[in-house]
Amino acid sequence: MEFMYYPTFEFGDGRIIPVVRLPEDYLERVPRFYEREGKQEIRAYVCGLKKGFLSCGLIDSIDFEVNSDLVWDDERGLTTIRMRPSGGLDLEENGYVSFVEHNLGGIKSVFAGVVAMKYVNELWKCS
Repeated sequence: MEFMYYPTFEFGDGRIIPVVRLPEDYLERVPRFYEREGKQEIRAYVCGLKKGFLSCGLIDSIDFEVNSDLVWDDERGLTTIRMRPSGGLDLEENGYVSFVEHNLGGIKSVFAGVVAMKYVNELWKCS
């Protein structure tokens, strides 16, 4: 996979894969992110995004509404965007720090990727 600094999606084998890299100094930015109430902002964003996906017909099941969640770490920030039952994005800290997908590929991949992009955008504001 060719490296892209800006977040994007890749397509292949019938799958949509988010490619979202974090700032190199993200660990220094996380405390400021929390101070700025970034966690609450991301949670509110996710709620609005779910409503938008539902109202636009991108998803047609209330199951989607209850089967996604975020996992936070006090020092590392957002570490997992879980799309149940078994997919999501996980923070990968080896090499380029980025979110790596597992068991995604369709509209849930797009949803998780958009959330990851919003999180990275908020981190960039925390210098």
